[in-house]
Amino acid sequence: DMASTSLFAGHFGSLYDEYQHLTREVERLEEEDLPVHDFTIENMKKHRVRLKDQMYRMLVAHRNGA
Repeated sequence: DMASTSLFAGHFGSLYDEYQHLTREVERLEEEDLPVHDFTIENMKKHRVRLKDQMYRMLVAHRNGA
């Protein structure tokens, strides 16, 4: 229905925005060679992978009518 589609789009959009923000931040830190602990960048990358996995699962569930 329309309400669940709207809720899905809103939640997916916020995950996508967070994913894009993390991507830009990781790229900036790597390109500018800023003094950041490698552990911090690796954690950001792991979080980004979790976001991507969550978005994928949402898309598959939405496509399958869940």
